[in-house]
Amino acid sequence: MKRAVQVRLYPNKRQQELLQKNFGACRYLYNRSLALKKYAYQKFGVNISAHRLIKRLPTLKERHPWLKEIDSQALQQSIRHLDEAFKHFFRRIRSGETPGFPKFKSKKHKQSFQYPQRVKIDGKKLYLPKIGWIKTKGLRDDLVGTIKTVTISYEAYRYYASILLEIEAEPIEFVREPIGIDMGVVYAVIDSSGNHHTIEDYSPRYQKELAKLERYQKTLSRKQKGSKRYQKAKIKLARGHKRVSNIRYNFLHRISHIYGENQAIVEDLNIKAMTKSAKRTIENSGKNVKAKSVLNRKILQNGWSLFFVLLEYKTNHNLIKVDPKYTSQTCSRCGYVDKANRISQSRFVCRSCGFTINADVNATKNILARGIHGNNARQQPKVA
Repeated sequence: MKRAVQVRLYPNKRQQELLQKNFGACRYLYNRSLALKKYAYQKFGVNISAHRLIKRLPTLKERHPWLKEIDSQALQQSIRHLDEAFKHFFRRIRSGETPGFPKFKSKKHKQSFQYPQRVKIDGKKLYLPKIGWIKTKGLRDDLVGTIKTVTISYEAYRYYASILLEIEAEPIEFVREPIGIDMGVVYAVIDSSGNHHTIEDYSPRYQKELAKLERYQKTLSRKQKGSKRYQKAKIKLARGHKRVSNIRYNFLHRISHIYGENQAIVEDLNIKAMTKSAKRTIENSGKNVKAKSVLNRKILQNGWSLFFVLLEYKTNHNLIKVDPKYTSQTCSRCGYVDKANRISQSRFVCRSCGFTINADVNATKNILARGIHGNNARQQPKVA
């Protein structure tokens, strides 16, 4: 079983320069290898393997001596990451998904490189090959396991290390009964016991941080691009985004920890399709574009996809996903299905038996029943 731990790095000036050189060299090698693979295939119909690209590294170092300052395994990993990107590209083609051809990396976005081995931990310090010992924040004394990879990243003008550990998997015993979980817009998470959670419940300053982001964005738009004030405003905006991201990540971790002790049952949602823009062309304009964009933003802010990922591994891949069809239209008491049962966003009144309940809680009870009895449970006999 693998476990990842992210820690903050505090490199000195010399180490910062070395880290930036590593980012630049790995990005250069990734982009150069991608361009070479595209050229070889378009010109000669030849696919250059990752093994052949790695074998070219010594020749490339003679041509560009500054590459010798970079750890060789970090350079090799950038080529392997490109190879993985192409494998995922062809997998998506075979499965009929949107292919997503590998793209060139930009220095304007998040930077990263990876060490596959030779990284050491000593107390609160982390040793990186050809860089040295770096002070950290977030390394716990009870950290156990074999280090598989360490990914160094530069985000919001700060340095981080993500340590991937191999640990012994312990069988999970669910201490509570099965529970149905529904994702919402007003409430981020609702369960079949009637509990509901929002990000604001766990971080009251969340809305203030979102308002700050709008203000920071407006301030940045008024600055002259390339000026010192523009750079200061850009840093402030990037760190504001990071704070919002951390608040959301903290909320999802805490909620998934609560439900990780249950046999969790959720809907199998296609979130990518649900958050697709309603915009069309000039000739074929979309409907309710503004309302749809607000809904999309709220879904993405609540972090539905990340919640499912966290819940999946915290239940040791025992998460049950059920068909979401008609869960919000089905009466959880008698099983009558009708769109008119849900008379408002929050109120559900069955047109057959008169059962009244919160609409989201009703949906979670249907999700729970489908998880226990299967997708053809008693709760959905026929559609009105």
